[in-house]
Amino acid sequence: MVWQFLLPLIQEQTRRGHEVCVCGSDDAYAETLRHQGLHVVTHQLERSFNPWAILKGILCITRHIREQQIDVLVCHSPLGAAVGRIAGRLAGVPCCVYFAHGLPCAPGQNKLTWTFWFLMEKALARLTDAILVMNRYDQQLSTHHLMKSPDQVQRIPGMGIDLKRYHGTSSPAEHKALAEELGVPEHVRFVLCIAYMIPAKGIYVYFQAAQKICRVRGDVVFLIAGDGPHEKALETTAFATGLGDRFQVLGWRDDIDRLMRVCDIFTLPTYYFEGLPVSILEAMACGKPVVATQHRGCEDVVVQGKTGWLVPTRQANALAEALLVCIMDEGMCRRLGAAGRQRVETEFELGHCTGVIADAIERVCR
Repeated sequence: MVWQFLLPLIQEQTRRGHEVCVCGSDDAYAETLRHQGLHVVTHQLERSFNPWAILKGILCITRHIREQQIDVLVCHSPLGAAVGRIAGRLAGVPCCVYFAHGLPCAPGQNKLTWTFWFLMEKALARLTDAILVMNRYDQQLSTHHLMKSPDQVQRIPGMGIDLKRYHGTSSPAEHKALAEELGVPEHVRFVLCIAYMIPAKGIYVYFQAAQKICRVRGDVVFLIAGDGPHEKALETTAFATGLGDRFQVLGWRDDIDRLMRVCDIFTLPTYYFEGLPVSILEAMACGKPVVATQHRGCEDVVVQGKTGWLVPTRQANALAEALLVCIMDEGMCRRLGAAGRQRVETEFELGHCTGVIADAIERVCR
């Protein structure tokens, strides 16, 4: 979280005269952050609901807050924010902010799961001085049900996109190089998805849509990058159905900006509890048309018919139809992509978003 998303914010807060302490997992990223000059302490929290592990995490974080004499505690992720807010109350921290990258009580969940997370968030809101949210759904839910006052809910435009890194100036040589790397003909068109490999990210819906399109088009290659528990299963499914060369599971990649530049169309058929999908913004910054779902977060970024298309969740037929529309109309793709780039430049540029977030945190802590 810190390494991939929060460094610009920390640097801006430091520039404004604040002392920032990072509390996270004791892993390789902690050392990397220390080499960047950050003050990093580690907790004992594990990614599980083991009561003993959670208790140890709460006690460890409570101790760090007291030792570091923290004035403002900013908590991220559902489990981390739950543990952090309890620790903050025990330590008597003056101001506690929940930075919600997507509330866990999301649309599309079954009623039992949604109700569990909603009741958890409602209880923890009593320990929270302010919530930062990224989309309309979370803003309305927080304002009407979780917080006492709309002033305690601040909506921000996501973490922002580095427009110097993500741009649409792909060359024919770059396209050719990727085609050669993947062992596909040079003339193919690429459809790209970047996702954590779990079903809720729509990875199997994407595969089903690719199957349908491959039956009528022989010049399209579908790519998906990312790691996760279903990476091997998806790859095995693709080869078992004879689409191993047309539907390629790339795994973890460090060249996402390159893949975004080379692809022709980007898609994210998610029904996960998104905040504001960064991958969609990166694709728009690269001037690519986007096909996403009518889902929280996606609806806040993609403008229907102007920067891309929104389709119902879990419906491979609808996804395939929207992707085919883009595949068959390159002129429309260029128009959608240009509008997407303009929207990111106006609303989601990294420096702008970083300043908005820093201002919001300072505002709620006065």
